[in-house]
Amino acid sequence: MFRIVMFSFSLFSAVLFSSCSREDRHEVKQTIDSASQKLGHELDTIINTRLSNDSLFNNAPVEPGGGSTLRSKEFRSALNDIFDKYEDIKDELADDDTSGTRENAEEFSKVLKNTVTYAPAAEMDKEWKLWLSTSEKIIAEMSKSSVLSEQRKKFSELTSSMEVLVRKFGLDKRTIYKLDCSALPAKTFWLTDSKELDNPYTGKDKSNGKDENCVRVISSWKFE
Repeated sequence: MFRIVMFSFSLFSAVLFSSCSREDRHEVKQTIDSASQKLGHELDTIINTRLSNDSLFNNAPVEPGGGSTLRSKEFRSALNDIFDKYEDIKDELADDDTSGTRENAEEFSKVLKNTVTYAPAAEMDKEWKLWLSTSEKIIAEMSKSSVLSEQRKKFSELTSSMEVLVRKFGLDKRTIYKLDCSALPAKTFWLTDSKELDNPYTGKDKSNGKDENCVRVISSWKFE
């Protein structure tokens, strides 16, 4: 990616430079050199941040998940859809988007109902039905709220429920990370399967240490 961007920039610079008159070329060259240095610095920052994030996630402690309660591969594949919609809600909250959060909460509810239609009926035991009823109640309340603080409170409850799903029932071919922020109160953690540090509880508020540096990876679960 770095090479592609730099090659494109170099090609653009060459075309621009050749099209200028002789007296303008010195000024254009200075502008190009300045832009090149800025672009290189920004790319270095992106790359170094990504490497730092990778290290943070790769060193996360791994916890066992499921055990005797782990569902079949077919069932866990269905649960992947639920987790994907949870991630969509997380991303909307990280963007401070209340309407997007409501819309995805409604979609989450639909996914729950859809999962019941094609997941193996034999595996929908009392534990699953208890999890389902709890999550349906939380998501119904979230979909009715248009206040960001209330949505985040419900998201905390939903995350606790999703952790039960991950640990007890499992997912298919996923590695899930549990994160929190040292600048926030307890029980404000979240789950993700991507190596991103976007915080659904703080969104764009980076005051009082609520930036990426506060994020910690508490644990992880890996499912084949």
